[in-house]
Amino acid sequence: MKKTLAAVAVLGAFAGSALAADVTLYGRVNLGVHYAHSDVSGSADETENVSSDNWGLRSGDATGSRFGIKGEEQISDGLTVGFQLEQGFNADDGAESDSSKAFSRESRLYVKTDYGTLHMGRFGALDSGTGSVDVAAGFSASGTGYGDNIVDQSRVLKTYSRLDNSIAYTSPEFAGVKFHAMASLGQSDYVSKGDWVKYKGEESSHEVDRYYGLGVTGQWGALGAGLVVSRMDLGSLQGKKYLPDPDAEEKVSYDADDTLNVTAAVNYDFGVTKVFLAANYYDQGEATPTLDYSQWGVSLSAATPIASGTLETAVGYSVGTNDLAAAGTDDEIKVFNIGAYYKYPLSKRTYVYAGAGYDQEEEYGVKTKTTEVMTGLAHYF
Repeated sequence: MKKTLAAVAVLGAFAGSALAADVTLYGRVNLGVHYAHSDVSGSADETENVSSDNWGLRSGDATGSRFGIKGEEQISDGLTVGFQLEQGFNADDGAESDSSKAFSRESRLYVKTDYGTLHMGRFGALDSGTGSVDVAAGFSASGTGYGDNIVDQSRVLKTYSRLDNSIAYTSPEFAGVKFHAMASLGQSDYVSKGDWVKYKGEESSHEVDRYYGLGVTGQWGALGAGLVVSRMDLGSLQGKKYLPDPDAEEKVSYDADDTLNVTAAVNYDFGVTKVFLAANYYDQGEATPTLDYSQWGVSLSAATPIASGTLETAVGYSVGTNDLAAAGTDDEIKVFNIGAYYKYPLSKRTYVYAGAGYDQEEEYGVKTKTTEVMTGLAHYF
């Protein structure tokens, strides 16, 4: 009741219908101390071979700080309409995580029937590891991980982010199996790719990036499995390439290949621990005149109940190749990642956590090693 009244206060203009729609105000606040040490070596320019130490108070290391409004109304038997609006923020300074959007994390309207659920708006892709429609978060013990790279599957498996102008469908369960489909008709933002700046194109046209994905997930007792196949139809890189002379500019256009992303996973709950294995193949194709990239990756993780809390551990590895790498440079990008994260509930809404991880990336012969430690507190409301 308190949640409903709070939501009505926020949505004063909709007060008359808020009670009928069962509107809820919700959110999370996460703050903690974070430390990272990194070493960079192998650069042709020796001045770039450096070590650094950074620490401070950070928001969102364990879970993104956010607030949201959601609600639904049953129109009739077998027909429910609902919505979810969610924005992220940095709890350490109060700033919005994306000030260009009112609800950057999710802006979704859905229709739920006996034949499945239709989603429309902005939300995470099927293989994003985040959001209401995503399925890839269940492919590992920790989803997209914690901090910068602790038990982070997105370091070794290709994951997309939240996508605008999206339509998705989630089927009912058939003998433990669900089917998923999603299409994004184009992003609303200008996209910068190095010194290439994309113009904002017309939605669902060849000028914008369009996403298409299909997925299937299943759960049969202790055994679970999933598969997502997606393509990103990259719009023509139409824009301006800025020259050394700030008053000069050159209009350019470059048609990139479509991308292919395939992720498969299996998990099994042994009782004492739940183990996840995921593998991924990603082909970006010829994305720019100097990038023709593809990669393989694998992630092994586990969630283990210990002393009323949960210990999550993971190890991952990926290797990618750029067939258009500059002459005389290594054409491979390798990532190795290992870490552990433990959270202990103080109540149903609040928990403390601690985590540590090691990440090593070798990109075109330049090796970056990062050690990361964090601890903090998270509260849900």
